Amino acid sequence: MEGIKDIINEHPIDIPALNVKGFADMVVTMETGEVYVYDIKTINSWSWRFKFGRKKESKPSIHQELQLGTYGYGVKEEFGRCDGLFLLYYNKDNSDIRQAEVDLDFIDQSYNYWTRVQDLHKHGLPSLQDGESPVMDWEC
Repeated sequence: MEGIKDIINEHPIDIPALNVKGFADMVVTMETGEVYVYDIKTINSWSWRFKFGRKKESKPSIHQELQLGTYGYGVKEEFGRCDGLFLLYYNKDNSDIRQAEVDLDFIDQSYNYWTRVQDLHKHGLPSLQDGESPVMDWEC
């Protein structure tokens, strides 16, 4: 039976061409060659109710999708492929877990984002521009 080949926790992501480094929470390689990237978001019960209590499916934030797309880009560079991007939301108060799949298009979107950031910073650090410069902790 074919299954999981390896699970890599806290996998380093290094993309020198984009000046980006980070850590993917989990990279799963399959015996069949597929590679999947997971990022875990820990939230409390209040945030859980806010995010999931109003409807069955809740869309991840654009920041979470771009973060995961960035990891996907790094994994694709390293492994030659990335077959799936997933966010795991973990409710730390009761250990509930929900999974959200992120579209693979975010690999290209994150590359384009970081290319724009790099262009903005080519001649020094510009003033922060909403939607253009990194402003979230994960973007550092």
